[in-house]
Amino acid sequence: MLSLQIENARRLVDERLQYLATYDWVHDIQITKFFVHRWWEKIPDEWRDHLLQLNYEEMNATPFGRTKDTWPSSLNEFVTTSDKLCLDRTVPEWVKEAEVKLGLGTRGGLSPKKVHEVCRLAGVVKCMCLKMSCQAVIDIGSGLGYLGRCLALECGVSVMGVEAKQELTESAQRMMEDGRRKAPSNLEPCSGIATSCCHGDRLHPPKHGPGNGPSNVSVSLCLDGTAQSCEQMKGLLQQSESVGVVRLGVVGLHCCGDLTPYTQKLFLSHPSIRHLVLVGCCYHKMRQPHACGGHFPLSALVKGLMPAQGQRIVSTLALRLAAQETRERWRKQSNGNHSNHEKQMAFRAIAEAVLSDKGSPLNGKLIRRANYADIGSFAESLSILMKGWDSPVPSSL
Repeated sequence: MLSLQIENARRLVDERLQYLATYDWVHDIQITKFFVHRWWEKIPDEWRDHLLQLNYEEMNATPFGRTKDTWPSSLNEFVTTSDKLCLDRTVPEWVKEAEVKLGLGTRGGLSPKKVHEVCRLAGVVKCMCLKMSCQAVIDIGSGLGYLGRCLALECGVSVMGVEAKQELTESAQRMMEDGRRKAPSNLEPCSGIATSCCHGDRLHPPKHGPGNGPSNVSVSLCLDGTAQSCEQMKGLLQQSESVGVVRLGVVGLHCCGDLTPYTQKLFLSHPSIRHLVLVGCCYHKMRQPHACGGHFPLSALVKGLMPAQGQRIVSTLALRLAAQETRERWRKQSNGNHSNHEKQMAFRAIAEAVLSDKGSPLNGKLIRRANYADIGSFAESLSILMKGWDSPVPSSL
């Protein structure tokens, strides 16, 4: 049975690797360099007119396998293969049912997107803690402690947040204290979880009696994969184990760049860590992510099947694209959404092409913050695109 499963996994991986290698010109691209690198020349000639004739509704449906009889067979094959190889992203029912509701002590300062992420992930972590009888959870890259606060105050799970920026850990502690004042005073550990207490920089075994409910503390520690940071984290775990905390969970929400592979290695290397719930992001920020020997986490199976051009499959640009919106989000885009995105990308791509030989980049932060719904022409976009530009605006623009 196991050999059959491995063979099926090998086939599925091989199909996807071949697909990515064949169509590397689709994902190994920076859209804002569309004109700089003459990317349109890579699109097959027989595809171009058909793609240009698509309306927004048809574009929304294309990632889901909708083809046309009038299209060339190569385009139909690309669309149907893309749909067939797409991973199933259906959310299991148990995950939906486990979703947590935020109370007075945990809802402050969260955007709708963050509320969704925290509520959904906290429910998953709580279920895993119950299943694995964990005493506490370590939140990697805890930031302002939104997730840890929800786990402590809504789920009865004690959390130690690990965050590199001291100012964020201090703010997280203040927000936790404020949240505890607003939360019910009789909060107790969730039934079935042997909850520990967090004090200072370590976890302690559970105590009983008033005021010893679940806690959430943050410690400042830069987890950059260096020998020093690994030893510091190892010491933190050993201190907790020495006082009886031997069953831990690890969670990471938006573990940016190298924090994702580091957290995976942490889980694999410490027996006291019984489960890992991880949502990575910004894969393109990993150091040396390309090629089989890079830092991007790949199984031995995938590495063994990776073709010679594997560095283009796991390129920085491909990983940036992998961290973007899903096709489900794409299908929900309105005509206005598409129009604004077109203006944002096209106008910037034009400016990039003209300025590419000037040796001074555009101000990316200003560009991303701009409201393109209010911009009607390329000329209007120049006032945003050229902010921070030290030289006179080229006459070619």
